[in-house]
Amino acid sequence: MTDFTGADALMLLGAVPFASLCVNASGIIVFANEAAIAMSGAGASIARTPVSRMLPEWHSVSTVAANSFRRETVLLRNDGSAIPVELSLVRFASGGDDLTGIVIRDLIDEKALESMRLELERQNDAALAEAKAAHRRLGFIIDMLPQAACVFDAEDRYVLWNEKYAALYPEIAAHLRPGIAFRDILKISLASGKIAEVVDDAEAWLEERMARHMMPVSQHEQMLRDGRWLRHDDRRTPDGGAIGMRIDITDLKRREESFRLLFDANPMPMMVCDAVTLDILAVNHAAVVLYGFAAEVMLEKRVTDFHAPAEGERLGTTLRGLEGDCEARTVWRQKTASGGEHHVLIYVRILNEGTSRRLLLTIADVSDRVRAEAHATHLAHHDPLTGLPNRMRFRQRLESALQTAARDGEELAVHYLDLDGFKPVNDTFGHAAGDMLLKEVAERLKSVLRAGDLVARLGGDEFAILQHASATTAAEVANRCISVLGKPFAIANRQIGISVSIGIAVAPESGFDPDELMSAADTALYLAKASGKSTWRRSRTAA
Repeated sequence: MTDFTGADALMLLGAVPFASLCVNASGIIVFANEAAIAMSGAGASIARTPVSRMLPEWHSVSTVAANSFRRETVLLRNDGSAIPVELSLVRFASGGDDLTGIVIRDLIDEKALESMRLELERQNDAALAEAKAAHRRLGFIIDMLPQAACVFDAEDRYVLWNEKYAALYPEIAAHLRPGIAFRDILKISLASGKIAEVVDDAEAWLEERMARHMMPVSQHEQMLRDGRWLRHDDRRTPDGGAIGMRIDITDLKRREESFRLLFDANPMPMMVCDAVTLDILAVNHAAVVLYGFAAEVMLEKRVTDFHAPAEGERLGTTLRGLEGDCEARTVWRQKTASGGEHHVLIYVRILNEGTSRRLLLTIADVSDRVRAEAHATHLAHHDPLTGLPNRMRFRQRLESALQTAARDGEELAVHYLDLDGFKPVNDTFGHAAGDMLLKEVAERLKSVLRAGDLVARLGGDEFAILQHASATTAAEVANRCISVLGKPFAIANRQIGISVSIGIAVAPESGFDPDELMSAADTALYLAKASGKSTWRRSRTAA
């Protein structure tokens, strides 16, 4: 039993940072601090009430003879809920009255704290284990990469690297360790004298490398002393660290060089253009020769700029819509720097480089072929001596004109011409003079025709005229032909005279069948010759 005055006991209990009570020998609460009042939930009325209402097990506690001890028990709150607490008791003697001081600690908070501490330790252990596992997985992933790779923290210190990275830089391999600064490794590499990179100014090289390393994204190609090429691909991570990749692009560079040599030296004109904008990115020497523009000028153009606007738009639509390589089938017309025109076939190959898509165009100049085909087509439909349409071409035009006339209700006239006295010219002056005469006849016939009329040589000294005309107009044309061909021809320093007989057939009078129309004109020609030549007759045959 400790001797204290009542005031001393209350002062002591009031200074305790926990909930505290003072109980007299009768078990009545004579003092309760604010923490005890709050814990009970009964308010200030807790004073002068039996302590057993708050501590149901007080009787067994109060009988303990010890002066000071601790015991766990239950505190009953005013709302009926019970919480586990620890009681610390101190006996006081105050003027003959025995007092007991009670200090109450809430075990719920302490157990919660302990549980929280244990949970935090568990979580920390789990997080540490997971971090170690993630580190191992990251190391495994990096080792699996086909490229050399390294990882840095936010202070630019090495965290991880794979074997390929160490093998790529043997001069620093023995110095690599977690936590070493990137700058220090660069200095070690420089000091070794075995650095693989070409370094002219060590200090400038070091600062340049560090500056690139600090960029959010840095991509750089570099040629090594031994001729190999590396692509540096460095990227900053969201936490401030960095990941570096070193990719050996030697084979790619060699392929690019081979492509460049094949491209530049290829005798076929070639271009590389962007697949979307169609901007020209590269041209070879053969293309410069073909188009006549300097290479610098061509690199400012699009591939469609060499075409007429409508054709260029069609070519652009075709190129942008390609889903695969394209074999040339269309003949395109292009303009050169001098204003000349040539015809080309364009072969297209798609080149994919990462996200970029380009087109390789190989241009085949087929102008000679087109001209040859046009000439062959012309010869197939024209008389080689006079240049007039031949019998085949006349027949095609006649059939087409008859269809139109029949549909539109028009009149169509056919003149069948035969030269009078042509055979004696050949016999007397020779075939050369006869050929010259036929050429002159062709020119004179063309001179008397209207626009849209057609004159053809059917063979030998026979000609034909096709015109959209009435019988009256056809008669006028026939008279003009007789007049113009009746004038002498100056051939080989001689004046040669001939005449012409003409048979005329008119549709629909003689029908719309080409064979019947030509037969009617031939019959009319026979009548003209029988009438004494140098005249014309018209067929009267009804359709």
